[in-house]
Amino acid sequence: MRKYTFLAIGALFILLALGGVAYAAGEGGGADQAKVDINTATIEELQTVPGLDQELAQNIIDYREANGPFSSVDELISVEGIDNEKLDVIREQIMVGEMPGSQPMGPPQEPDGMGDQPMGEPMPGESPPAGY
Repeated sequence: MRKYTFLAIGALFILLALGGVAYAAGEGGGADQAKVDINTATIEELQTVPGLDQELAQNIIDYREANGPFSSVDELISVEGIDNEKLDVIREQIMVGEMPGSQPMGPPQEPDGMGDQPMGEPMPGESPPAGY
């Protein structure tokens, strides 16, 4: 009887270990899946998120079209049919990417031809002031 108990425990251990390896490798729908950008996703892409059906996906698109791009995932709470509980369920599968048409901010750029000119010196093509 003890022999069968050890075999059963051993088999259970192996199954759990293999299941954990499969989950860690992405077979279990883990974090390796790409997040859906709610600012650019189509209705079909939104429906791939567990917990979003066709109606909620359409509500997200309608809200986005009426109010502009989402600035954060938390803004989804303003969409009809999405409450805190639903938002908690979908939060890990969605993201807010760059706003469409926006450019990343960089350091201010000098207009062409002015950045290399020392202060107090005449610009190319200008005459130096009298007494220079």
